[in-house]
Amino acid sequence: MSVPIASPMTAAPGPRIQLSRKKKVAFTAVVFVAFCLVTEAGARVASYFYYGRNPYYLLYGYRSWTNDEGTGHSEKLDGYFKFPPNQTIEYGTPEPCRINNHGFRGADFEAQKPPGTFRIVALGASSTFGYLSTDQQTYPYLLGRLLGERVDGLAVEVLNAGIPHSTTDNIAAALERELLGYEPDLLTLYTCCADSVRPLAESGVQKTCRLLDEYSAAYAGLRKAVNSVVGPVLFGQWTDFLPKMDKAALERQVELHEARTRGNLERIVALARARGIPIVFIRQPLTSWFDRVKWGLASESDPRPGYEEEYRAIQAELESTGHIHGFETTLYLHHHLIAIVDELAAKYGYPTVDNIALVSEKPETLGSWVHLTHEANERLARALYPVVVPMVKP
Repeated sequence: MSVPIASPMTAAPGPRIQLSRKKKVAFTAVVFVAFCLVTEAGARVASYFYYGRNPYYLLYGYRSWTNDEGTGHSEKLDGYFKFPPNQTIEYGTPEPCRINNHGFRGADFEAQKPPGTFRIVALGASSTFGYLSTDQQTYPYLLGRLLGERVDGLAVEVLNAGIPHSTTDNIAAALERELLGYEPDLLTLYTCCADSVRPLAESGVQKTCRLLDEYSAAYAGLRKAVNSVVGPVLFGQWTDFLPKMDKAALERQVELHEARTRGNLERIVALARARGIPIVFIRQPLTSWFDRVKWGLASESDPRPGYEEEYRAIQAELESTGHIHGFETTLYLHHHLIAIVDELAAKYGYPTVDNIALVSEKPETLGSWVHLTHEANERLARALYPVVVPMVKP
């Protein structure tokens, strides 16, 4: 007689954990944020070692600012940036240059203006800072030397507040939040190139990408890698114009750039007028000749065209082909922005020094697409001198 064998008891499955929809969304969000944080931390550490233990990348976007190559560190402030004070640096200059006690190029100065002093502040970007120039070759320094120690019994100071890559947004912020505190009696303003060198965001997605590029090392690395392979498809603070810009794209960028620059220049004027500070506008030259040589569209032995001649050639190219090269877009936009400078100078009765005309007389005095040689700085300082002297008053 066989004895039945009892089958082993199978354990009953436990109750399944049911997550509500809200908890699922929250869990997914936490996982996504954790992934982003780990990726960001990894990108910062990797960049730190890749760029020779460069500490800039560990605090990317928050403590300092630089260019797209990770050089030229400066303190990142409220809407503007400048160099950490009291140092000697090499930054596009033929020899080390002096950064003073306030983070600008040149000799130290007192924040509180000494009695009996007429203080001039030169506003601008790298051309004012003095790329390609020694400390004694920048036009603010040369203007100060021409003015001498005293004019009509007043001691004269010329402060170089030019910071490379500063747009009119940055210049307006620096003026409002710092430079007005130094009690300037006169401002010179040399700008428009930095405003025209990069495309502005045309959509919410591009604006978000621009913000990510400023604060996320992971996105910045991705943008650089992708764009180096397939062209400027990921938007960021260092995005280039498309290789070919058609009329529609140019019109959109002209509208955006004009609105941005006009608003900032009006803000600068309003800040100065509220304190009775006059402004001398300087028309800034620019050329695409160096890029044309780089891309084989011109020879170094060819005569260099003047500013207006270049602009007319770009206009003709646009009319005949329906597009222009990406590198020509900067000059095309710049021409529109210079027109705003002229308009505001006339509107408010400010004098203008035409450095475009000066450089067009001798195009070889541009040492790069926008930066002045020593000779060009001297010519600009001499042109500023007779305009500034009558304005030096107690």
